[in-house]
Amino acid sequence: MTWTPEVWQSEAFERELREWITPHTGAVRGLVRVKDRPWSGVWRVDAENGTFYAKQNCPGQQQEARIVSVLSRIAPDFIVEPVALDEQRDLLLTADAGRTWREALADGAAVGWETLLHDAMLLARTSVPVLDDMGLTVLDPAGIRDHLIRARDEWRIPDEFRAGVDAAVDVVGAAGDQIAALGLPLALDHNDLHDANAFVGDHGARFFDFGDAVASSPLAALRVPLAVYANSIHASESDPRVLAIADAALEVWSDLAPMAELRAALTAANRLAAVARAESWHRILESVPGELVADDHRGADAEWLAESAL
Repeated sequence: MTWTPEVWQSEAFERELREWITPHTGAVRGLVRVKDRPWSGVWRVDAENGTFYAKQNCPGQQQEARIVSVLSRIAPDFIVEPVALDEQRDLLLTADAGRTWREALADGAAVGWETLLHDAMLLARTSVPVLDDMGLTVLDPAGIRDHLIRARDEWRIPDEFRAGVDAAVDVVGAAGDQIAALGLPLALDHNDLHDANAFVGDHGARFFDFGDAVASSPLAALRVPLAVYANSIHASESDPRVLAIADAALEVWSDLAPMAELRAALTAANRLAAVARAESWHRILESVPGELVADDHRGADAEWLAESAL
């Protein structure tokens, strides 16, 4: 069976999933799909040996098991370690990891956004020597102009976004040149990094949900969390509180480039981040049947490309 979103609700799929899970969890007493998205499925597993979660991504995003396999060897303290994984089918099985960072913050726990982003950058830096092993889409800042030209020419770009995509070639190309001049290595860019995609671990954050990941400048990973944090405190992204957590992340790279230059590059990095979001949406839209995609998500890849020029 090809394990894709079209068959996730079939009895045959559930039977095969139970067969894969059971040797690792003991007898499965309950299997409930708790995330019902066309780009990924997550099932809560109530089993003899506890509570677990199984996950699979849509075909265009089937890279997470491979990424987690690599990270579990080099940075086990920074990820939710797998109980089992199948790289060929992109299946992950993890034990219940407790509270997400967002839940802990809401409960008043002594965790902070500074630690979350600092740990995320430590994980990114740790990924550098093994980046090629993950098989990620590469969005090199130095080559982002060529990537955008190919996307403009090969992707389906609705008329409403064409002018923005045309503008992005030069605008984001210049941003890529600025980032490349910093001399930072390419690293794992989670590409959907925020406080609900990390659990509270014994020594800091444990990250999960790598389906959107790309290889890019580590600074690009900061667009999403800085925006989420700013929104959570009803502030602009230029608020000193937002800049303080940005500094906690940038400090990890400050031995390679001056902090002033890293801070000055965040706007350029945000443009690269928009291209990374476009890339993950393109993978989804190219591999998920159109009838499964909500109207407001169609054209999301082109919309993000156009957004990168704003």
